[in-house]
Amino acid sequence: MEETAPTRVLLADQPGFGHSALAQLVTETPGVTLVADVMDPGMLDPLLHEWRPDVVVVDDRLLGDGRWASRHPGLRVIVVGVDDDPGYAARALRLGAETWVPKERADVLLPQLLIRLDPVTG
Repeated sequence: MEETAPTRVLLADQPGFGHSALAQLVTETPGVTLVADVMDPGMLDPLLHEWRPDVVVVDDRLLGDGRWASRHPGLRVIVVGVDDDPGYAARALRLGAETWVPKERADVLLPQLLIRLDPVTG
């Protein structure tokens, strides 16, 4: 059986307890490697270019205009947010996010999204 490479994740979140919890969640998810961790939205695009992750997990407050996502084709974007507000989720999806996850459910949903199997290879 061929071993697959780990999913490379860049985490972009504001400083604080929530950030630490998300970072721990990502690092403890089997088959996932945290390649970069950023708290400054100005560093997001340069780090995406440098590390070329498979997935970026970004706080909705750091999403900005989302233009950085269009400069990185194939990048999966998962937005996490404090407020379970359909308006925030709709905005994230318009800006190219794959999905939007409320932070209070990230402990359950995020690992499932990060280790999601490729639909072509199973």
